[in-house]
Amino acid sequence: MSIERTFESLTYTNWYNNIVKTGTVASQPTTGSDPNVQLRILNKETSSSGTITYSNFLINPALNSFDFNMEVFWSPNDPGDPDTAGDYYQVKFGGAMSFTLFFNFWSGYSNNDLSGVGVYVINSSGTAVMKSTTSPGPKGPGEDQWYPVRILYNNNDVNTWTVLVNGTQVLTYTDPNVKIWQRVPYNQGLAVTAHSGGGLKMIFYVRKLSLTFKANVPTIFQTSVMPKKFYPSADDSTFSSNRAAYMRTYYPRITETETAPEVTKQKLIYGRHDASSRMERLKLQAIGKSSMRLKETDQLLFKAPNVNDVREALSRTRSQGYVAPPKTRT
Repeated sequence: MSIERTFESLTYTNWYNNIVKTGTVASQPTTGSDPNVQLRILNKETSSSGTITYSNFLINPALNSFDFNMEVFWSPNDPGDPDTAGDYYQVKFGGAMSFTLFFNFWSGYSNNDLSGVGVYVINSSGTAVMKSTTSPGPKGPGEDQWYPVRILYNNNDVNTWTVLVNGTQVLTYTDPNVKIWQRVPYNQGLAVTAHSGGGLKMIFYVRKLSLTFKANVPTIFQTSVMPKKFYPSADDSTFSSNRAAYMRTYYPRITETETAPEVTKQKLIYGRHDASSRMERLKLQAIGKSSMRLKETDQLLFKAPNVNDVREALSRTRSQGYVAPPKTRT
């Protein structure tokens, strides 16, 4: 059994501490303050690229949907020439099998019989499979101003991908490879890249990155009632603390693909194998497994059922009430 949970991976106040910077952005510090901390990707350099990467976003079958947001700012090297407004910026999802949304500024660009300024869908082999020219397009409302770029993904929707620029929907795409994409081993991460070509130079900034996703996780139900304590039970929190430790140890993370029953049956490898460590581990497992259930309909009892009364009643019934008299000694 599984439930859908929402995870907030990147926020306005933590994204800049969770990325890796390469290329022209490698040596650039963040500027500004929350929630408007910004990072320069390009500064009118020629034939250069800058990339920021967030690698902890796992793309697996448990993933249902996500919402990625950022704000961008660009300024051309030569405001009088529209073709000097930079080259492109892009957002790539996945590494082992990538999916890229390509925001192209250059009118001379061509890929797979698609060309010109626009928002492109690029598959894992680098081939353009779709292009949109819907206004405001890749350049947004224009230069020298901040504007939002939003990317929505839903593997259960006909429009698997939706792109909004400055609040306007500029592209929708039905991905035929969505199930394959989510089943490629070790497919993870997202990267934002900006590039200036030979004569296409611009300054490019990003800020307000956020990533929220929904995924199915196995459910392990925990009982809310603790067992009663009777003499000679210890009057401490041993039971509850061990059950909490069991939950922390065994509860599956979003990066795992096992089902809940598989997770609860797995064995952990511990660094220590001495007798006391083994007894502690066995106690933790016994307490955890005896007080957890995988289905809401399961019944848990913190005491052994009384089977002796039933056995005695059956014995009396079958013998018609006759009980052998006790032996006597002479």
